[in-house]
Amino acid sequence: MIYEDFAEGLFELTARCTLFDTGPLETVVIINPRAGGFTHKTRLQQAFRDLAACRNEAMALPPAAHSQFSTRLLLTMEAKHAGRMADELAEIAALHQDTQYLVIIASGDGTSLEFLDQLSRVDDEFRRRVCVLRLPMGTGNDGSDGRQLRDSLSRLSGKGSIAEQSALRVFPASGGPASKRARDGFWSAFNIASIGLDAYVTHKTNELKSKLPGNSYKMWVDVASIFYDRVYPVLDMTITADRKQQNAWQGQFLLCAMGVSGRRTYGANKPILPDSDNVCAIRQMPLLRKLQLKDPITRGEHRKFPEALFCSASRLEIAYSGKLLVQMDGEAELLLPADFPLIMEKTGPLIRHLARKADSE
Repeated sequence: MIYEDFAEGLFELTARCTLFDTGPLETVVIINPRAGGFTHKTRLQQAFRDLAACRNEAMALPPAAHSQFSTRLLLTMEAKHAGRMADELAEIAALHQDTQYLVIIASGDGTSLEFLDQLSRVDDEFRRRVCVLRLPMGTGNDGSDGRQLRDSLSRLSGKGSIAEQSALRVFPASGGPASKRARDGFWSAFNIASIGLDAYVTHKTNELKSKLPGNSYKMWVDVASIFYDRVYPVLDMTITADRKQQNAWQGQFLLCAMGVSGRRTYGANKPILPDSDNVCAIRQMPLLRKLQLKDPITRGEHRKFPEALFCSASRLEIAYSGKLLVQMDGEAELLLPADFPLIMEKTGPLIRHLARKADSE
């Protein structure tokens, strides 16, 4: 009953949401029962309190004047299930071409990535009828629409607006082993894609999470600062922005991160992109210097250090002759020399979502 009760509160909120036109609207709630917001008792109790408070505020509003309002609750049962849900919803929508869909993902970044990745690959006509609200019910919640649940839910009752966001597509070199694993030759990210030390931290965090729930990101940052070079020796790299040689960085780099925009976080609110620039690279440095800078970097204070390079770009090309990890919104993949050059490329507006009203104006 936990999931049904949570979804029912969301349905009551969306019945009063006036952001959509008066035609048919279906609200689809996708819940990952294994998400931290549902498995952690204290967090779940707080989530129900937040939902009740927002529901009470919304009940003072009149119901929205939709010609038809329907609801659907879906529970993910296994990895990749949310992606299949996007396909199934597209098939249903093909039979109801006048219906709009509000998809509320009550989970963490992994489930959101699965659904959005598949949504980004389906028919454009269907995608234009879908709007997503990503609730912070996972562990990291760096890609959610609002870091606090009250903020996310308030977008349904007067404090939100429909906005569009881009995605990142990450292309390993055609013909390499990674390109054969990547569907259609690319992976997607809707927050940050990155290579190097932070992808290693993500990979190790996910390994531990599968055995011991919780967020071990900070612990792995500390461990990786010491041992990363032994696992993945850092070699020379060339990073070229927007195909312009004058925008190329060369040398040895610990990591390179690209966001769909600036002011992006990962690893449970670590501001690797602390301002308007959407690309950051950190040069290799001696161990003592790593230990000195790891905490300032996780606090977003790294622009002042000479090892940190920033720019804004819509495309990166990364040349490298070794192996390392790449991560897309917390999902890591191994890259071998044959997988380079690696391309990270920003799309045009691709996904509709509920933003804070002030953010979208």
